[in-house]
Amino acid sequence: MAFDEKHISRPGTGRFDVSNNDNNNTAHAADIEGEFITDPDLERRITRKCDLKILPPLMILFMVTFIDRTNIANAKIEGMTTELKMKNNDYNMSLWILNIPYICLALPSNILMKKGFVRPAVYLSGQMFSLCTIGLGVTKSFKGVLVCRFLMGCFEAGFVPGCAYLISRYYKRREFTVRYAFFFSASALAGAFGGLLAFAIRNMKGVGGYAGWRWIFIIEGLMTVVTALIGIFCIPDYPDKSTFLKPEEKGYLLKMLRADAGPSRPNHYNFIVVKECLLDPKIWLGTISYFGADTAASSIVSFQPTILKGLGYSSAQAQVHTIPVYIVALILLNITSYLSGRLRHRYSFLVFAAILGIIGWSIELAVPITSIGARYFGIFAITACALMQMPILVVWISNNMGGNAKAAFAIGFMIGFGNCGNLVSSNVFITNQSPTFRTGFGTGLALTVVGLLSNTAMEIWLWVKNRRRDAGREDAKLDSDRGILGDLGDDHPGFRYIL
Repeated sequence: MAFDEKHISRPGTGRFDVSNNDNNNTAHAADIEGEFITDPDLERRITRKCDLKILPPLMILFMVTFIDRTNIANAKIEGMTTELKMKNNDYNMSLWILNIPYICLALPSNILMKKGFVRPAVYLSGQMFSLCTIGLGVTKSFKGVLVCRFLMGCFEAGFVPGCAYLISRYYKRREFTVRYAFFFSASALAGAFGGLLAFAIRNMKGVGGYAGWRWIFIIEGLMTVVTALIGIFCIPDYPDKSTFLKPEEKGYLLKMLRADAGPSRPNHYNFIVVKECLLDPKIWLGTISYFGADTAASSIVSFQPTILKGLGYSSAQAQVHTIPVYIVALILLNITSYLSGRLRHRYSFLVFAAILGIIGWSIELAVPITSIGARYFGIFAITACALMQMPILVVWISNNMGGNAKAAFAIGFMIGFGNCGNLVSSNVFITNQSPTFRTGFGTGLALTVVGLLSNTAMEIWLWVKNRRRDAGREDAKLDSDRGILGDLGDDHPGFRYIL
């Protein structure tokens, strides 16, 4: 159950009545300017405009930046490690060094973005406008790889959490699920397209005196720079400053979002809000779950071509065989996210994804390397598990945050510290364990189980809190000072969590 248009807030009391008129599709909700009455036709028109204006440019940018970060896996099997004389676990080091700034800068970046010092278009596109990927294509040493990868992490750390925050500012909680899933599906498209692109570019071997793996970085790096420049003119501003909506549409959207947010929606940071963020068990449990899912995703992204080559495929075949893996994950991602949004439920879909992942990791651990078909299926299961879980987890945590300030903090915290999974995956797939990678697959299995337990703990916590509030056991908070009451966010007794 979540706070929605059925609730009315009586100004000055913070208390709720329930009212719903099913005959004329009119519902009422809390609004700081007075009673809010829905207009379904106007709402559909606004939603269509938002879908067309916001999602396409962000998805294209995400596709390009995802390819930017992951093409090193394609370059590896095309001879990068040999030409640069990379030894032992040098490749692993080139993976995890990118994630140090990713982890450290994601949360500060989202807080800065929320402050609105620059327009979202400039902020998000600017993070992609770097020449680091091109630098990877021309570097002459392993040290050059490390420098380029570290700088890439610095530039792009806030992109994904920033996009999630911008999308959440335009949609009601139930609509955010499907929209963020569409956005996140760009990662699966990028995975498929990246493999196909690498397969094509590898044939440029020798052009200009460069090896094929160098051209993978150079061409895809140029794509990133051009796309970033275009993005500056295509990404919209926040709703209150948007120009693609008419004045009456903008006014309706802002009132609708305030109503959907619930009775307490702090848009600023102070001691109470920061305390609520740091001590919120939902944020910590969600981050643990995201950590497990991110480990699976980064394992596949960074090592899938290597794993496939270890099964007996040639380099070209390994590039091509990554494509159907991502296509299947894309389909499952969108189906589960759509159903999750329609049913206004998250937990069961996370359980389904976790079970699929546990099956996949177990196959990779238990089935002999000679059973190529079974091992290939295991990769399908692991990839689908990770890509289904990650968008639902981000939506779940965002849905259950009261106010833009806390939502920005929670999304940045979850994605930033959840990215520690990249550090794990880049260190547990040990080169001399190829092609079995027992440490890597065993770690993935364990963290998938941990994520399932964390999701279960959060589901129980949310269910108990909703029951307590339904019974009025937290109504004593309504007698607090109005300033304190307004800063409670989702800790307000009138807020209901989505399970």
